[in-house]
Amino acid sequence: MGLRSGLALGVAIVMAGAATASAQPSSIGSEPSGPPPRDWTFDIGPGVVVAPWFEGSANYRVLPIPNVDLRYQRDKVFISARDGVGATLLDVNGFKAGPILRYRFPRNQGNGGYLFGTGNVPFTVEGGGFLRYDLPFLSAKVELRRGLGGSNGLVFDALLDGKVRLSNTVFLSGGPRLSVTDGTYNQAYFGIDATQSVDSGYAQYYPGAGLRSVGAGTSAVWRIHDRLTWVAFGSYNYLGDLAANSPIVTGPGGSRSQFVVGSALSWRFSW
Repeated sequence: MGLRSGLALGVAIVMAGAATASAQPSSIGSEPSGPPPRDWTFDIGPGVVVAPWFEGSANYRVLPIPNVDLRYQRDKVFISARDGVGATLLDVNGFKAGPILRYRFPRNQGNGGYLFGTGNVPFTVEGGGFLRYDLPFLSAKVELRRGLGGSNGLVFDALLDGKVRLSNTVFLSGGPRLSVTDGTYNQAYFGIDATQSVDSGYAQYYPGAGLRSVGAGTSAVWRIHDRLTWVAFGSYNYLGDLAANSPIVTGPGGSRSQFVVGSALSWRFSW
């Protein structure tokens, strides 16, 4: 991803993650025209997001959350709200690959009023690797990560984005999304064991590994000038049967349709 759009879009993943406990990558985005960034860039700005209280929730909340993003030479090293913490170790003929660390916010049993008795899922750091391929009008990316503490689950995410440049300052992107998770992840976020069943009143449920969700994401980026960028973004995810059959999702506070929409400004410092 180009740095300007990457930083502008960076706020999307941290806001969606805070609201839905999801570390799934958001839109890849388009690269604005203009000179390449200096060695170091730091972007920060305010944003707002509307998202579910928890993954599988039918109820939504509004959250103001800032964007913070630090990079060295685009993506050789990055600490990014959207892209996590990582580095590009392979960069050949449009292919990029390297290690990645992402975070997943804790899910509290008080979130949204329909998780009482299900217990808390701690803050999770997910470690793994990414592979992406870029063409002028198309980008694809896959990630494989495992929770290091917290859910301890295995996550595979894939996304494909078409990219359209409407002008030198306005860029659109969007495309399909897919996420597959193992039984450990699914049990942490969608399962109900015997103790949780007694405490919550939900029936016991033990999901295995499989499709977590399919969906689509989109974004619009407006580079107001070299240092200031505005972004609007949205996504829709449809939970797979393993998640959607959870009593948490089939109950009165649940839904297998998950929406996220938001907007943000980003201001750049470089040196």
